[in-house]
Order: sequence, then C-alpha cells, then structure tokens
Amino acid sequence: MKTLVLCVLVVIVPLISNAQEKYSEEYGKVTQHEISMTEYVPDPEAEAVVIYEIGTNYFQGDDNRGFLLHKERRTKIKVLKAAGTEYAKIEIPFYTDSRNGESVIDIEATVYNLENGKPTKTNLDPKKIFEEKIDNDLSVKKIALPDVREGSVIEFKYHIITPFFFNMGTWAFQKKIPVIHSQLIYKAIPYYEYTYIMRGTKEFHEFDSVTKNHDIHFGSLLYQEKIYTFGMKDLPAFRDEEFISAEEDYMISINFQVSKIYFASGSSQNYISTWPALCDDFLKKDNFGKYIKNSEKEGKKLLPTLNLDSKSQLDQTIEITQYVKSMYKWNDVNNKFAEDKLSDFLKSKSGNSANINLYLIGLLKAANINVNPLVLSTRNHGGVSKSHPFQQFLNYVIAQVEIDGKTYFIDATEPLRYFDELPTRCTNVEALVVKPKNEEWVITTQKEVARTSKAFKVKINPDQQTLDINIKYTLSGQDAYQFRNIYEGKDDNLVNYFKKNNNVNIEDSLITNDYKELNKPFSFSFQSSTGFEKASDKLFISPFCNLSVSENIFKQETRTLPIDLIYLRNADYTSEVEIPKGYKVEYLPKELKHDSRLMSIKYSTKVTDNKIEVTAGYFFNTNLYDAKDYARLKYSYAEIIKQFSDMIVFVKE
Repeated sequence: MKTLVLCVLVVIVPLISNAQEKYSEEYGKVTQHEISMTEYVPDPEAEAVVIYEIGTNYFQGDDNRGFLLHKERRTKIKVLKAAGTEYAKIEIPFYTDSRNGESVIDIEATVYNLENGKPTKTNLDPKKIFEEKIDNDLSVKKIALPDVREGSVIEFKYHIITPFFFNMGTWAFQKKIPVIHSQLIYKAIPYYEYTYIMRGTKEFHEFDSVTKNHDIHFGSLLYQEKIYTFGMKDLPAFRDEEFISAEEDYMISINFQVSKIYFASGSSQNYISTWPALCDDFLKKDNFGKYIKNSEKEGKKLLPTLNLDSKSQLDQTIEITQYVKSMYKWNDVNNKFAEDKLSDFLKSKSGNSANINLYLIGLLKAANINVNPLVLSTRNHGGVSKSHPFQQFLNYVIAQVEIDGKTYFIDATEPLRYFDELPTRCTNVEALVVKPKNEEWVITTQKEVARTSKAFKVKINPDQQTLDINIKYTLSGQDAYQFRNIYEGKDDNLVNYFKKNNNVNIEDSLITNDYKELNKPFSFSFQSSTGFEKASDKLFISPFCNLSVSENIFKQETRTLPIDLIYLRNADYTSEVEIPKGYKVEYLPKELKHDSRLMSIKYSTKVTDNKIEVTAGYFFNTNLYDAKDYARLKYSYAEIIKQFSDMIVFVKE
C-alpha cells in the first residue's frame, strides 16, 4: 500500500500546484481547482475559459538585421464543454517575406486531463506542428493538440521574432469566452515611439510603467528599457456577434503603431501623419495615384471603342462600370493598393479590389467624369480612429462620382450588382475622399431597400390531400443580388436551393426575367405541389406554403451593443387560396396592424367569392437600432413568425 501511495505522489506532485491556489500563472503548473472545475461560476454557459494569457513584447539587437521585435505569448485555457475543444485549435500567422521574414520559435503545448481521478499530462509532439502557406507573404503554423476533451486544461506558448515593428499588432484582452486574466508587457526602448489605441474600454485594470535600471549594449548604443504593463481581469465572453460591423471595434484590445523613430545620429523621423498628408502620399504611390494616371492613359485609347460620345455623363459612367465588371475578375482579395502592375492586370484580366476600382477611376477620369477615390475600412476590418491617421486602418478603395449634383458610390468587383450598388462590406462606413491636401469624410450609403415580394396562388385538392401552388418572387436591392448569385443563369441552382432550404419541389418550368438586367428587380416564378394537414372533416392550409419567415434572426438573450442591420429590409406576401367545393371557412388568422418607430407589420384576410385573399408584410424602419431596442425587435419578429405561419381552417359544409 505504501508503495502505491508513493507512486501516486510521484505522478501528482509535478502536475498539481498548491491546493490553496485557485489559478496558477506559472507555466507548466495546474491547480486542483483548474483540473477539476466543471463550470465557470460567473458564466455557467461558457464552453471554455481563458485562465491567463500573458504576452511580452521587447526589442533585441541583431548584428545583421538591427533591432528585431520579439513577441512571446503563453496561454492557459480550461475546456468546460465539448464545444470548447474548438479553442484547442491553435493557429499562429506569420509573414514570410523572402528576404526578411518572421520566425516562429519555441512552440510548446501541454494537455492536462483527469484519468480515473488522477491527473495526466500529454506534451505536444513537434511532428504535430504543421505549416500552411496562405499567400505569397502569409503563412500559418497550425498546432494539433493531443487528447483534448471536455474537462481538459490546455497550455501553450510560442515566440515570434519579426523585423516588422511599425505595426506591433493587436493584443486582444477579450475573447468569445470569458478571460480571467490577460496581460501585455511591453519593454520600450528609446529609439521607437509608439502610439497605442484602446478599444472597448476607457481604462485598464492594471497599468504600470517603470524604467529598468539596467544598461543594455548593442553596438555603439547604450540604453535602458521602460517597461509598460497593461492588464485586464475577469472579462465576460463577447457574445454580441450578430448585426455588428466588426467585433474588433467592441472587444477590449490595444493596438500599437510607430509614431516616431529616433536615430543614433540624433536625428528623428515622424511616422504619425495627418489625413491630408496621407492623401498626398496615396496620390504619389505607384500602386495608387500613379496606377490611376496610367489607367487614365489606357482609357484615352479604350473609350473611343465604347461609342460613348452621344451619351450623358451618367450613361457613360454606367457603361464604363459595366465594361470593367464584365472584362475583369475580382480575386476575392481586399486592398487599397493594386497588387499587380497595370500591364499585368490588363493581361491577366484578374486582380484585387484596388486593381479593379483604381482602373475604373482612371477610365472615368479619361471620360472627364468628376471622380475621386474613396479609401475606407470594410465592415469586418474595423472602424477608423480619425484621431489616429494611420494607413493601416484603411483596406479598400472605391469610386465617388459627382454628376449634376448627385453623388454615386461605385465598386466594380461584383458583376451582379447594379453600377452604384455597393457590396455590404462597403455600405454605411466612413470613407476618406482622396484629394491633394484634403481631409473630407463621407458615409457610403445604401442605394435601395432590400425588398422581397412573394405571391402565391393556391388550389386545394381535398381528395388527394395536395396543394397545387403557383409562386412568384420579385426581389430588389440586396435580396435581388443574393438570389442572382444563387441563380447564375442556371435553373437547377434555384431548384436545388428551394429543395434544400425550404423542402419545396419545383415541378414545372422555372420562369425568370433576365437576371443580368441589374437596373430592374429580379423575378422568377414556378409551380409546386405539397401535402397539407387534414383531420376528420377539416383542412389546415398554410397560405404562404412554408415560405414565410420561420427562424428568428435575433437569437441573443440580451444585447449590449447597437444592432446594425446594414441595409433596410422589407418583405411583402400575398396569397389567393381557392375555397374547395363542399367546404367553408371555419377559421381565418387574426388581422394585425402594428406601426412603431422600430418596424411596421401588417396581416389581413378577405373572403371574396370562392377565394381568400391574404396580404401580409413587414418593414424595418431603420438599419441601425439601439441595444435597448433588441428585446422589442426580437419579440416583434417572433410575432411575425407566429402570425405568418398561422393556418386557414376549412370544414365540410
């Protein structure tokens, strides 16, 4: 028995730290509480919790490459539910410039589990570290941790060495799971001055700065470090994921950007600029301003072939935009700078968003259209801090055209949108007008309401217990774009869509208008048949044939952030239901008319001769709501689902 006890102690002592300690931030140690906890009391729904995440950023001299930035990170996570195993999928992105890239070193990871009441420890096998190339400049290290399951504690660390210190990167204190402690230590040296930008909070739980009384030598330099500590504790999980522009705008984080460099000679160089200076810089760059000028030269040769002379400026703009959309393909990469030379882009007929939109701007200039580039941050890239003029905040460029006092915002990356219908990634964001020595901001606006109209004609066959249905969809705005993308000129695409998403079989020819007539609504109609519920002498008929809204788009229990729907939404339904011979109406859904500052809802029925006419619809009165409106929106949408799915009941006469 004594021998057995000794063996157990040999296993436990290295793994479990002081039992009185609730959480440990010593790497390689887990506490009894960490290994045995089954829920995180402040958030019982959490699938996992970050026990700690600690980063240390510092500079170190390299005889061949000068100062290099070192970023060390170590993290411990407790997996509480099966879904929490997702947080054991560790990915470390790094840049792989062929001459001066980043290095990822010292990767370690351990998984702790309880087996029959005893703790076990499994270390990462270095063979389970994989590297994947994302593009020419970016790669990612992927770590496959062993034996991760509900109840596991995972701990890992790594070290990045980088020459790219202008943007030190973002330290995200908050996650989609709770965080008990997150801390960043930055060891500043007197040669690089940074501006840091806080998001999601006005102050840190921990902040300290102290000059380390220790001289450091590098070449002829002698300096001391100033150590900054930023920390946050007991952060809740970030769950306001739906209907926001970018999570990074609201999650607690800190971002560092170089603002000034001091040289050993005593001189210095400012890197924090002004927006007018950045506009000038954009216009001087080969892959922005000069690219536009070269495109304008190409346009002088191209435009005579497009027969534009007799057309108005607006029609010329539409024609030129359509030409670019039809001739050049977007490679799904967002950028404010062209990635290829103009000659290469024209030859390959493919490029990033800047290749396409800067070329469009050049052609419009060649046609003497009043056009300027607009640089912006796409919705998922995060908002722009206008008090911090850094190019890194901006990742996209579109065209702004002024004709007869009216402004048009144009993006040419998506051929199935009308000429001035912006992609949702560029809608309702602030954009900088790029003019010499200029700081002018505009908000990119939505062109039209996203509208779906559904019309049904329903014939009931009581004996066969089937419905013969004629269905017509008419769509505008974003709704039209979504269905044009699904359709792409192939009937089978819509057939498969309705079968998969609505369990509706299209049984007769699909009839559509020309889906490439982008200035008109997209419409299509088809025949279908389905069964219905019948009980004794009663028939239960859904007037909208299970094609009304069925799932609440507002899924959260509570909301702390504004609700951003991006675009206005409107849906209309009409249905004509024939009253079958030998039957009479026993029940009609109640009428509903609701108008508020949030939304409008309508539902009415009318019996005329041998048919029932049902009219319904809803309309969101804005695309941006306060957080306090969330509960009412959720309730109203639930009422729409309930009302629109209510059935007409027929009974035998």
